[in-house]
Amino acid sequence: MAAMQGSAIGKPQFGPWLIEQVESGKYEGLCMIGNDIFRIPWKHNSRRDLGDGDVKIFKAWAVVSGKINEHHNDKAKWKTNFRCALHSLKNFEMLEDHSKDPDDQHKVYRIIRPQNHQEIQSVEPDQLPFITDLYSAANYMSDEMEQELLSQVETMDLNHQHAESQPWETFSQQIIPTTSSNYYETPYSDVQSFQNNTPLQDQQLYTTVQQLNLPALCDLEISINYRRTEVLKTRLCSPLVQFHYQCDPSELRGQPIRFPSTEGLIDQKQIQFTKRILDSIQRGLQLEVNQYGIYGFRQDKCKVFVSTSDPSEIQNPEPRKLHQNTRELLFSFDKYIRDLMDFKENRRGSPDYTIYLCFGEKLPDGRPLERKLITVKVNIANKNSNTF
Repeated sequence: MAAMQGSAIGKPQFGPWLIEQVESGKYEGLCMIGNDIFRIPWKHNSRRDLGDGDVKIFKAWAVVSGKINEHHNDKAKWKTNFRCALHSLKNFEMLEDHSKDPDDQHKVYRIIRPQNHQEIQSVEPDQLPFITDLYSAANYMSDEMEQELLSQVETMDLNHQHAESQPWETFSQQIIPTTSSNYYETPYSDVQSFQNNTPLQDQQLYTTVQQLNLPALCDLEISINYRRTEVLKTRLCSPLVQFHYQCDPSELRGQPIRFPSTEGLIDQKQIQFTKRILDSIQRGLQLEVNQYGIYGFRQDKCKVFVSTSDPSEIQNPEPRKLHQNTRELLFSFDKYIRDLMDFKENRRGSPDYTIYLCFGEKLPDGRPLERKLITVKVNIANKNSNTF
């Protein structure tokens, strides 16, 4: 199997480097188990039987990436840096998570290999529908449209400044365990764990959840699109998720999701404006999941807009902007369950269960979602679904 060619100088590209390590056979438990499918040992750092071999791949990445000097003996940091690098790429998709298996803690990933760049250049436009769409008469970005978009992007106060105040720090301390490595390693998937410190009246929500066979409340399906191009798709279970682009690792909270680069895009104007927004995102946006719903917390100057209904179906749309340094309810579980029960009784249609986020542009504003430069969809996942 030919590995993708990495950088010849300095720090190697993580994707090609990881594939090379998988194929090398030098790491116990790290190996191919199918066509472009491999497993990674993922033993919890708190286990007494954790040995050097269990963290060898994480340490190897710390060495080649130059992080080993910062965290000389910190196995948890090695693993965190490795995971952040892995999750920041669209070249890998997690298929199975066995990190809770007491006998064999590991994860299974699939390699998503991009098309050869030369092949893409030689393909006719009508063989790549998304390119045709970008340059069709109806969608081509004219000079006037370009100026309008540039104006919209520039009015979003995009810059590299950190927020002056950080009230999230105080709030997050209430839900993040003191040992950060344990927080990262322990998905908050057990509904019962919410109930232990929850008043009786609030526990009724979870009784309803269990009766309706709903998924764990923090089980989320997340996809990121740069216009029509889906650049990331993942499924996770965490009470705290942080969307970021160039956040300092020391400021990451919860499960980090890094916006992918524009490497796979073709249209140069799209790349230019997308990069401008990405460069303005540092600590980005926090999503917190608790027993009441899903909350958003915008931490940067880059404006973020939200909709909990399909923007294309909203009549007289009014953009909803998230305020900086303010915790805001995006999705109410109580309302969702009431709507779901009404749906089961044929009193209404299927309730909405998707949160639409748009970075750097207004939403909803009547324009199609696929015309937005950076959008994020967050779905409450269905564990019985085979579509993800």
